[in-house]
Amino acid sequence: MKRFRPENPHGNWTRRGVIAAAAGLTACSGPVATAQSPKPHPLWPTEGPPVLRGAVIAQRRRRLEVDGETFGGGGAVLPSYRQSDFDALAEAGANLVVMSFPELWTVKPPYRRDTAMADVLVQQLDAAKAAGLYSIVALRSGPGRSDFIFHRDARGSWFPENLIVESIWTNIDEQAAWAEMCVDAARLVAGRNDIAGLNLMVEPEPNVSGTNLKGQPLGAWEPNQYIADVSRVSDWRRISADIAAQVRAVSADLPILISPPAFARTDFLTVMNKPPVPGVVWCVHDYEPRDYTHHPRNAAGISVFSEGGTHTFASRVDAVRQQGVPLFLGEFGASRWLGDIDTYYRARIAACEARSMSWAAFRWPTGDGTYEKSDDMFNVLWGPNEGVAAGAATAVLQPAWAKNTVRPGSVGLRGRS
Repeated sequence: MKRFRPENPHGNWTRRGVIAAAAGLTACSGPVATAQSPKPHPLWPTEGPPVLRGAVIAQRRRRLEVDGETFGGGGAVLPSYRQSDFDALAEAGANLVVMSFPELWTVKPPYRRDTAMADVLVQQLDAAKAAGLYSIVALRSGPGRSDFIFHRDARGSWFPENLIVESIWTNIDEQAAWAEMCVDAARLVAGRNDIAGLNLMVEPEPNVSGTNLKGQPLGAWEPNQYIADVSRVSDWRRISADIAAQVRAVSADLPILISPPAFARTDFLTVMNKPPVPGVVWCVHDYEPRDYTHHPRNAAGISVFSEGGTHTFASRVDAVRQQGVPLFLGEFGASRWLGDIDTYYRARIAACEARSMSWAAFRWPTGDGTYEKSDDMFNVLWGPNEGVAAGAATAVLQPAWAKNTVRPGSVGLRGRS
């Protein structure tokens, strides 16, 4: 959903913080690498065609002072997805939905599960399964991190700036609480054979609110700069390794998706070293070239998709792929009004298919036309004309989704059917 002050890094060393520190702060230069599981997960092959091809849904928690009581469906999250929305995605051929889900746990203390949000998540998972879709639970916000970080550029317009919370990158307590939320999510989906993975954090980004080794704002926008400058307290490598170990301790088989920092940028996967636990899937997001993918509706001139040389998506992937470790294109998409959007989608999908990479396009819409008109840039169903189901993206996505042959219950996974 694209409707779009650092704390003391040495503070907050409370009991929970000390536990987190003992578990993870011993490594200054990243997590200690461990061997990847020798037997690939049936949903995440590293050779041959990918198994999972689908789409992303992105939601945020309702704020009455911002959204009122009914906008986006009237539920605890918006937009609300109904059974018919998941059915439509499956009927289009997809076998995967990535649920970029908000605030399973509260943003502010006391950090704990929000039962209303958990109920919505389970309802959505059940609806997706009934439609014949696998689900990835991708944790979008929670302790120390609000939904509004994804809409930072719109602060002060349709929402007040104080709703942006991003203290997690300098707060050990909040990092520990986030880990507890991930463990809780793993337990929540235990025994389900329709779960394709748990994404520990959607687009981790310590650059904006994290610190460098001098306690200053990090702002490390190149991989080598990140490795050289990031502080221990803000280092996503250390944080994610600690979380992954805790999740793996309660779930032996759940695929754990970990994205690199810098908004999950593909080139930043080079900073992550090897997976911290067995069963990791690296998850990258790609919106390059950004001037193209985010081309404004009424911008002057015509934006044309163009990649070449070492700047192609395929080149970026080939530079970071790790032998035996699945790589997932967890989000990609472009403004629906672009004239050659079909060329863009074909290029991305072809690169993934040739590299055994599962993929998910951003964003599958709801049936709520009023909401969709407010958040329409990446609606893969609409064409250039608002509300008209004649999208060039769909014309490419549907034949690609038609290659799907596996749905929940049809592969040898543990858990109830």
